[in-house]
Amino acid sequence: MSNTKKLRPATAADLLSKPARSKRIPLQVGDGEVEMELTAIGADAYDELLGEHPPTKEQEKDGSVYNADTFAPCLIAAVVSEPALSVEDATAIWKGSTWSRGELRDLFVACVELCQQGLDVPFTPAG
Repeated sequence: MSNTKKLRPATAADLLSKPARSKRIPLQVGDGEVEMELTAIGADAYDELLGEHPPTKEQEKDGSVYNADTFAPCLIAAVVSEPALSVEDATAIWKGSTWSRGELRDLFVACVELCQQGLDVPFTPAG
């Protein structure tokens, strides 16, 4: 006997009302730890934002498809939902002196990955 739960077929309403992916991540601040929430933006919004930040000629020569200096803070501002960050806030974090390059990379990558994660669809025969 299987312990798998029988799922009902999805409806269009289910698909249209699916909430955006989100995740909470911890951050060390001083002697304590705080938590921030990331919420994925939609595919069109992501593509539009990416298109607004083309690489410089130098970055393009290096194989970049976007300008990390401008795209990263804008994506962070769009994805960090708690606390709400303006582009100016995110740029100050990105260019500031208190976040290490590794911390900035980790935050940016978390934002990218959340926006690009796909459905976790098990491929099993219909039965």
